[in-house]
Amino acid sequence: MRILLILFCIATTVRGNDSTQLKLKAFPSEKMVGIFSADARAHRLGFSRNFDGNNYGISMGNIFPVLNAKKGKAFAQLNVAGSTYLTLLRLNQAGSVLNSDYFADVFVDLSFQSPFILRLGTGHSSQHLSDDAIVSNLYSYQNYAKDYHQITGIYQTQQKNFLAYAGLFYNYNFKTSSNISNKQLWQMGFLHYPFKNKHLKSFFYGADIKFREELNFDHSLNMQVGYAIKSEDEHAIRLAFNYSQGTDERGYFHPAQRNFAHVGIYFEY
Repeated sequence: MRILLILFCIATTVRGNDSTQLKLKAFPSEKMVGIFSADARAHRLGFSRNFDGNNYGISMGNIFPVLNAKKGKAFAQLNVAGSTYLTLLRLNQAGSVLNSDYFADVFVDLSFQSPFILRLGTGHSSQHLSDDAIVSNLYSYQNYAKDYHQITGIYQTQQKNFLAYAGLFYNYNFKTSSNISNKQLWQMGFLHYPFKNKHLKSFFYGADIKFREELNFDHSLNMQVGYAIKSEDEHAIRLAFNYSQGTDERGYFHPAQRNFAHVGIYFEY
């Protein structure tokens, strides 16, 4: 957190010879960067029906802009984010929670020349079997937790009809059943609204892929097509069909493979 605050201060004082006054805005309503919609672990509120069994995915979270800083052409935004991801099983006319995955991030988005943005951040994730799963004795319990730093390059058109990103996560503290710290995760993806016609411009498609060093850089891929209902302040409701292929995103279940389709509704606010 201290490192990010230092970076944020540096970003707000760059181009010191620019006579333009530094402008600060606390708790801005608009996010500088759009949601990575195809990322199966994006910070947002969502509900999906998974078709690889009688189960559902639920996410509860958001990205919260804390502070904007602008000086000349330089712009920076400090954000905090948090999410919980659950898998709900439907068994014998009752519900059961299989896993609970927690994510927390702090990051700074920096822009010196549109449409390019640099994201620097730090975060933590811990992923667990739920009490329901442990009591059932279907799974043996182990720890799964990691602390990481990230650096991500982002290309975002001014109209936000195209977003592409590529980044590196360095897991400096990573523990499962053993200590596997100092591992990398590479992530790439995009989101595109291909139509300009007013009746079709809300359709989108995208993809997200991750490569995990602890699994010999095996991949987790999610492809998505859908329709977005947007408000003037960039809030959105997305209806989307997804297909996920490769290593299971639920860290506790690594290195299991999970190839399945899922349809969901996602709220971005």
